[in-house]
Amino acid sequence: MEATSSGLAEGVRRLRAERGLTAAELCVRSGVSKATLSAIEAGRGNPRLETLRDLAEALAVDVIDLLGAPAVPAVTVVRRAEGTELPDLAVPGRLVRSVTMGAALVEFYELEVVPGGHETSSSHGVGAHEHVFCLEGRVRVGPIDALVDLEEGDYVSYPADRPHSWVAIDDEPARVWVTQVMPLAQGRAATTRRAAST
Repeated sequence: MEATSSGLAEGVRRLRAERGLTAAELCVRSGVSKATLSAIEAGRGNPRLETLRDLAEALAVDVIDLLGAPAVPAVTVVRRAEGTELPDLAVPGRLVRSVTMGAALVEFYELEVVPGGHETSSSHGVGAHEHVFCLEGRVRVGPIDALVDLEEGDYVSYPADRPHSWVAIDDEPARVWVTQVMPLAQGRAATTRRAAST
């Protein structure tokens, strides 16, 4: 039991530090009292399963991840032919990977904006942001009331909590790399690209 308490204390402290959270901030996010969190991080007490679930959810991990040291870091590779294809959109492409980072869901896309293609995406939730790097060609992107023209090598970041648009500028397709960041606090366990093409 002592080893389990020690591992739990180490795990919670480590995960909290990795996310840059103070004890007070973790208490607010999880609903766990300061006294209970203090006891857990000191290796004392016998927390209920519900308490562990609340802490795990606030830290965006599974309950088992609260225990002990992290596993050996894994290297993840997604090859060019892998990922989830998105062929039915006006801006086709692929979802390369979707991961949880701290309190946010982060998704990585490679998209092709074809000539004549125009897509308007709805809000991805309060606090959502998109980061777009133009790999090739020219494209007009951003919130519909603040569009920006990008050329190869250009980057733009904008809030994605409002309608935003993608338009090819030239007669050649443009390729872009998109990183979407969406706070988990919005209850997003997973996302899909919801788009209305015009």
